Amino acid sequence: MTFEFNGMMLRLADNQRTVSIDASTLSDAINELTSKFPHMRRVLLDNTGQLRQAHRVLLNDELITRPPSTTPLSQNDRIEFFTAIAGG
Repeated sequence: MTFEFNGMMLRLADNQRTVSIDASTLSDAINELTSKFPHMRRVLLDNTGQLRQAHRVLLNDELITRPPSTTPLSQNDRIEFFTAIAGG
């Protein structure tokens, strides 16, 4: 499966727009991704290891609200993260 990055996440992925990961679930994919890019862990995950609520997940261009960590993935799947930014 492939992660696609833009914005802040692109910088955390060492400016790699796409990163291929071999994983069968969303949890496995995120664990592999954060092992490859350790700085990404604190941005993506909260203190309990769950995906932070500020992130929206697009799986194959479909918005997945609060995806379970057990979400199955296939080799051809594509994930993007969109992050809410607060400010005033």
